[in-house]
Amino acid sequence: MKMKDLQGLSMPDLQKKLKDSRSELFNLRFQMATGQLQNHRQIRHVRNDLAQILTEIHMKERTGEPVSAPEPPAPKPRRRRAAAVKEGE
Repeated sequence: MKMKDLQGLSMPDLQKKLKDSRSELFNLRFQMATGQLQNHRQIRHVRNDLAQILTEIHMKERTGEPVSAPEPPAPKPRRRRAAAVKEGE
Protein backbone atom coordinates (compact mmCIF):
# COMPACT_ATOMS: atom_id res chain seq x y z
CA MET A 1 0.00 0.00 0.00
CA LYS A 2 1.35 3.40 -0.94
CA MET A 3 1.24 6.47 1.28
CA LYS A 4 -0.23 8.49 -1.59
CA ASP A 5 -3.17 6.09 -1.68
CA LEU A 6 -3.72 6.56 2.04
CA GLN A 7 -3.48 10.35 1.87
CA GLY A 8 -6.51 10.48 -0.40
CA LEU A 9 -8.71 8.52 2.00
CA SER A 10 -11.06 10.05 4.54
CA MET A 11 -10.85 9.31 8.25
CA PRO A 12 -13.67 6.70 8.31
CA ASP A 13 -12.01 4.90 5.38
CA LEU A 14 -8.65 4.91 7.18
CA GLN A 15 -10.26 3.53 10.33
CA LYS A 16 -11.92 0.78 8.30
CA LYS A 17 -8.58 -0.10 6.69
CA LEU A 18 -6.99 -0.11 10.15
CA LYS A 19 -9.60 -2.53 11.45
CA ASP A 20 -9.24 -4.77 8.38
CA SER A 21 -5.45 -4.81 8.67
CA ARG A 22 -5.57 -5.70 12.35
CA SER A 23 -7.92 -8.59 11.69
CA GLU A 24 -5.71 -9.75 8.80
CA LEU A 25 -2.67 -9.66 11.08
CA PHE A 26 -4.54 -11.68 13.69
CA ASN A 27 -5.48 -14.28 11.08
CA LEU A 28 -1.91 -14.50 9.77
CA ARG A 29 -0.54 -14.96 13.29
CA PHE A 30 -3.12 -17.67 13.90
CA GLN A 31 -2.12 -19.41 10.66
CA MET A 32 1.54 -19.22 11.64
CA ALA A 33 0.81 -20.74 15.06
CA THR A 34 -1.07 -23.64 13.48
CA GLY A 35 1.58 -24.17 10.79
CA GLN A 36 -0.66 -23.20 7.87
CA LEU A 37 1.15 -20.02 6.84
CA GLN A 38 3.16 -20.47 3.64
CA ASN A 39 4.77 -17.05 3.32
CA HIS A 40 6.05 -15.52 6.57
CA ARG A 41 6.80 -12.22 4.83
CA GLN A 42 3.07 -11.53 4.73
CA ILE A 43 3.16 -10.70 8.43
CA ARG A 44 5.87 -8.09 7.91
CA HIS A 45 3.96 -6.60 4.98
CA VAL A 46 0.74 -6.29 7.00
CA ARG A 47 2.61 -4.77 9.95
CA ASN A 48 4.15 -2.16 7.63
CA ASP A 49 0.71 -1.39 6.21
CA LEU A 50 -0.61 -0.96 9.76
CA ALA A 51 2.17 1.46 10.58
CA GLN A 52 1.48 3.49 7.44
CA ILE A 53 -2.24 3.65 8.19
CA LEU A 54 -1.61 4.73 11.79
CA THR A 55 0.89 7.33 10.61
CA GLU A 56 -1.63 8.80 8.19
CA ILE A 57 -4.35 8.84 10.88
CA HIS A 58 -2.05 10.70 13.27
CA MET A 59 -1.00 13.15 10.57
CA LYS A 60 -4.63 13.94 9.80
CA GLU A 61 -5.38 14.38 13.50
CA ARG A 62 -2.53 16.90 13.80
CA THR A 63 -3.68 18.90 10.80
CA GLY A 64 -7.14 19.22 12.27
CA GLU A 65 -9.23 17.00 10.04
CA PRO A 66 -12.42 16.05 11.88
CA VAL A 67 -12.05 12.70 13.54
CA SER A 68 -15.02 10.42 13.83
CA ALA A 69 -14.92 8.31 16.94
CA PRO A 70 -14.10 4.68 16.21
CA GLU A 71 -16.83 2.19 16.91
CA PRO A 72 -16.67 1.02 20.50
CA PRO A 73 -15.82 -2.67 20.78
CA ALA A 74 -18.68 -4.97 21.62
CA PRO A 75 -18.69 -5.87 25.31
CA LYS A 76 -17.48 -9.37 26.00
CA PRO A 77 -19.80 -11.63 27.96
CA ARG A 78 -18.66 -12.06 31.51
CA ARG A 79 -17.95 -15.50 32.86
CA ARG A 80 -19.61 -16.50 36.04
CA ARG A 81 -16.95 -18.35 37.97
CA ALA A 82 -18.81 -18.47 41.26
CA ALA A 83 -21.74 -20.35 39.72
CA ALA A 84 -19.42 -22.83 38.01
CA VAL A 85 -17.58 -23.58 41.27
CA LYS A 86 -20.82 -24.13 43.18
CA GLU A 87 -22.11 -26.54 40.54
CA GLY A 88 -18.99 -28.69 40.84
CA GLU A 89 -19.32 -29.07 44.61
